[in-house]
Amino acid sequence: MSYDFAIIGAGAAGTLLAVELVNRPSLATKKVLIVDREGGDYRDRTWCFWAESGHSLDFLVKHSYTHIAVSDQYDKPYASIHPYTYNRIEGADFHDHYRPILKNHPQIDFVQDEVESIDSKKDMAHIHLTSGVSKSAKICFDSRFSYNRLSASKYPVLQQHFIGLEIETNEAVFDSSKADFMDFSVPQKGNTRFMYVLPTSATRALFEYTLFSHNPLKESEYEEAIHEYLALKEIANYKVISREKGSIPMSSHPLWRPLSSRVLPIGLNGGWAKPSTGFAFNRSLQRVRQIADYVESNPESLPRLKFKNRFWLYDLLLLDLLDRNNGEGSKLFLRLFEKCKPQLILRFLDEKTNFLEELLIMSANRPIPFIQSFFRWLFKGL
Repeated sequence: MSYDFAIIGAGAAGTLLAVELVNRPSLATKKVLIVDREGGDYRDRTWCFWAESGHSLDFLVKHSYTHIAVSDQYDKPYASIHPYTYNRIEGADFHDHYRPILKNHPQIDFVQDEVESIDSKKDMAHIHLTSGVSKSAKICFDSRFSYNRLSASKYPVLQQHFIGLEIETNEAVFDSSKADFMDFSVPQKGNTRFMYVLPTSATRALFEYTLFSHNPLKESEYEEAIHEYLALKEIANYKVISREKGSIPMSSHPLWRPLSSRVLPIGLNGGWAKPSTGFAFNRSLQRVRQIADYVESNPESLPRLKFKNRFWLYDLLLLDLLDRNNGEGSKLFLRLFEKCKPQLILRFLDEKTNFLEELLIMSANRPIPFIQSFFRWLFKGL
């Protein structure tokens, strides 16, 4: 049997895209194949985003924060982000809601298998599964990311890599209205390192030891850093409730380019995570709408998406500086949040600011390194 659309991987990107496609009345006759590997439940994930009230996924939000901090101080100042809240969605809640929809929808065939290879012909992608079965689709969306895609990139390649431990304490020690975006009080060791802290009650919080750097650490190093941080904060008598880990590519490489004449990368594989920060959830919602808009008008053509704009350039310049001197990252982020209101920074990261606002943001740091980086890349060829 052939399909109109095939989606490889039912993580956040694949799930959101499938739901967007089948919810479009103009695509009501289209058949969608989803191929997801066994054990690909993605329940040990946490997705966060900032938004004003009325977000389309408010019903899945587990917890919200009204104040955030970016600091290297022990008694850090927290700033209100009104009218935004910083929202947390649990992977378990997300998939408990969407998995039954995907598996029971009349337009969707949900197959648990692994893709061995994809052959693209003129009008069809042929998807070969490890079970020996082959499927065909006019358009295939592939969310499987490998750093091999960036091995020959001319652009800087870093990783946002982390391990997080969610803990529960015997005593009330947390303020669940406040989130630590970046606590740079941890030793930097020549990198950009910080603790990301999300409390959900007075006795429960997620601590993620996070780096923006070139290479991951041994897993024990992340957990040791978290336990040392908790000891310095005089947080004792706690137990670990859950654990998560991840690595998000940070690069301005054009990952959005088609993989073949019938295959388009999505999610991390398609560069949906913002290169300079790793935030991907709201960007994924935007991308799936763009794809659905395109295929409504061109149901048999591979979407042609391009995201090389001035925000792409800003990300490139920052990554170039972190690539050259990774230990300077904390100073860059600290100056930015010291001199600019967090609401302005969040709008900038959402790529919703105007050029004058962007000049104000860029003036928060010394401009000469960014200017030098711009001309380096101008001469290399952007």
